[in-house]
Amino acid sequence: MVNIEQLDLNLLRVLQAVLEEKSATRAAKRLHVTQSAVSNALTRLRSALGDPLVVRNARGLSATPRARELEPRLSSLMRSLETLLGDEPTFDPGVTTRQFTVACADYCTTILGPRLCELLRKRAPRASLRFVPLEQLSSGEGLAGNIDLHLGMPSQIPNGCASTSLFKDSFVCALRKTSKPAPKRLSLKTYLAADHVRVSVLSSTQDPIDVALTKRGLSRRVVLTVPHFSVVPPLVERGYVATLSRRLAQAQAHYYDLALCEPPLALGQRATRMVWHHRTDADAGSRFLRELVRDAADTLSPLGA
Repeated sequence: MVNIEQLDLNLLRVLQAVLEEKSATRAAKRLHVTQSAVSNALTRLRSALGDPLVVRNARGLSATPRARELEPRLSSLMRSLETLLGDEPTFDPGVTTRQFTVACADYCTTILGPRLCELLRKRAPRASLRFVPLEQLSSGEGLAGNIDLHLGMPSQIPNGCASTSLFKDSFVCALRKTSKPAPKRLSLKTYLAADHVRVSVLSSTQDPIDVALTKRGLSRRVVLTVPHFSVVPPLVERGYVATLSRRLAQAQAHYYDLALCEPPLALGQRATRMVWHHRTDADAGSRFLRELVRDAADTLSPLGA
């Protein structure tokens, strides 16, 4: 029994050439190697298989019965290897049934999800899209495994990954709408006196708002911490204040009685990024998904519009 783990598959390629050419010289020329390299390969194969494989005759080399038995299976094996290692399989969005997996918080599913699904239905009608929580990035292999993309605001890009900025967002305060018009900007005194609800992504204990307040020696009164952005609006309707990404608050204000006003201090902007593993750089389906996400992001209205 031949130990396949110790067998150099290049030797089989040499044997195939010798059997088809019936000459070590012609096989060497075909493989762009020296004749001695062919002879050495045959010697190693003879030892491994326990058979001469080819013998000399007046017109060149003749295959032994064992070699003649191996030849058709050897040709089939080489064709299979060429197929396996050949050109990248064609990816056709129009017929693919591939399921794409994206890890993100519900902020991104609210902002990008509807447009992304619309584009996917148009360009790849038989494909499907699965959104999973950010926690799945740290369980299993994450982006190195079965997750195609991470959409979010990562503090750092993991090793082996690439990223690009999709869009930027600023902050706005969401208040319960009353009969009195909301101020254009919330005063610092009113802000600090309010009961706040904040969203904790991946169990974070601080966000940019708390960092900005701490730098001024201030702190807000956070009385509710929730894991999802989608539960914030009904809480704001009950009297709590939330400091949210502007795009999200504007989307939610269409469905809830929310008043939006500027926060009392400058909080700057944050970029939502698309992150993927380098293992997918050359994959046509993954490139299609990244282009789809980019196109969805490009359709967003200008910030504040």
